[in-house]
Amino acid sequence: MTPVFKLHNIIKRYGQREVLNIGELSIPGQKIYAILGPNGSGKTTLMRIMALLTKNDTGTVRVLNEDINWGKEQLLKLRRQMTMVTQTSFMFEGTVYANIAYGLKVRRKSDKNIRPIIEKSLELVGMSAFASADARNLSGGERQKAAIARALALEPRVLFLDEPTANIDPQSAVEIERYIQFINREFGTTIILVTHNLFQARRLADEVLFLWDGKMVEKGTGKDLFENAKDQRTRSFLCGETVF
Repeated sequence: MTPVFKLHNIIKRYGQREVLNIGELSIPGQKIYAILGPNGSGKTTLMRIMALLTKNDTGTVRVLNEDINWGKEQLLKLRRQMTMVTQTSFMFEGTVYANIAYGLKVRRKSDKNIRPIIEKSLELVGMSAFASADARNLSGGERQKAAIARALALEPRVLFLDEPTANIDPQSAVEIERYIQFINREFGTTIILVTHNLFQARRLADEVLFLWDGKMVEKGTGKDLFENAKDQRTRSFLCGETVF
């Protein structure tokens, strides 16, 4: 299978500080991948480079079978095949329906074609009854479900999730995890998940990437990495130790 992402000798710096240094990373796709690591390990930076939102300083990036040259036309084409849901997803003023319609209208979908897409997306996340609700008045869990519905409406090949359940109640978190698994299973969507929740990563991830100090220390299937981590830093982190 052709990799969805292929990174080679990626370095990213902010000023004099090197925040990411990845030698080789290949992600085949159509699975759920969790990126783990302590604060400041480079998780979000790695995700943003793969999402083509942050430009690497050195190295090469290949996304969806294209070598990235960071040209505007290429970025627009590829970004439209990917979408991201963050832990504090922004809602525009207006209804939930209008929020989900926004991205479709930007892509010049007709009103006639938009409605069934929105209805299906809301149904998938159990939010059909909220179509006319004010998006700004949603609870944290409802907002995240609406954000996922908005992402699903765009039919992305890749869905990035940055701490999607960090600020919501446990019941909503369980529901969102169920939707994540459903999306991956039913649509073959590649899902890249950044999380501090080790239990969540173990439940959801087919493969886990562990970062430390900007470097990829270990990569393996969820079960193997949690039960048979080879690197002491990985084992310490998974055991809840915070000193490295």
